[in-house]
Amino acid sequence: MVTYIFGLIGLLVASIQDIKSREIEDYIWISMVIFGLIYNIYLSMATGNYFFIINSIFGFIICFVLGYLMFLFGVGGGDGKVLIGMGTLTPNYDMPIYSTLGNILTIGYIPAFPIMVFINGMFFMIFLPIIILIQNLLKGNTPKNFKEIMVLSFGEKMKVSEAKKKNRLIMGRDNDKINLFPSSEDDDFSKYSDDEIIYVTPMIPLIIPITISYIITPFIGDNIIYLIISNIKI
Repeated sequence: MVTYIFGLIGLLVASIQDIKSREIEDYIWISMVIFGLIYNIYLSMATGNYFFIINSIFGFIICFVLGYLMFLFGVGGGDGKVLIGMGTLTPNYDMPIYSTLGNILTIGYIPAFPIMVFINGMFFMIFLPIIILIQNLLKGNTPKNFKEIMVLSFGEKMKVSEAKKKNRLIMGRDNDKINLFPSSEDDDFSKYSDDEIIYVTPMIPLIIPITISYIITPFIGDNIIYLIISNIKI
C-alpha cells in the first residue's frame, strides 16, 4: 500500500506537469525508482524474503525495455519513464485476473500491475475523442461533415488569443489541412491574428488515462481484455 500511494502521488504530479508544460520532469520517475528499490530492500531484510527486491529489480529491467520501445515508437518518453518508475515501485499489486493474458503476466517476476495499468490506460484513451465530441455538441458546435466530426472529436474552435492563454495546440483553419495530432514543436501562432478562430486541441496526455487506470486497475484487473476476448467469435 505504501508503494502504491507513493506511485499515485507521482502520477498525479506527472499529470499536472504534462497538462501545464507537456513535459514530465525526470525527478518524478527517478524518485519512484529510488523509493521502490529502498522500500523493497527494507521489506526483504525485514521479512527475510528477497522476493521483494528481486521483483523490484526485474520490474525495473522489464519496464525499462518496454519504456524504451515506447520511445522508439514515439509513444512518449515521459510516459515510458513513468512505466519504469511503476515497474520498480509496484511491480505487483492485488488485482482480479480473468483472462489467459492476465495469468501469463502473473508468472514469475513479470511486473504484471504496471503493464496492466498501461494496457487499461490505452483502452481508456479510446473513449477520450467521444467525450470531447459530446462536449462540443453540448456547446452547440455541430459538425456538418465527416471531417468536422473527426476534428471536433480531438479539438474545438477557439479564438487564437484564448488558445494562447489556454496552452492549446494548433490543428488548423477550416480550409487548412487539419492536423489531428499536432506537436508543440510545430506550434506557430504568429501566422494567425488574435481575433481569428481556428481549430485547436488540448491533446490530452497519455499520462491522464494512465493515472485513471492506476486508480481503477486494482478493482477491474484485466476485465476489459477478458470482455473483449470473450466476445470475439472466430
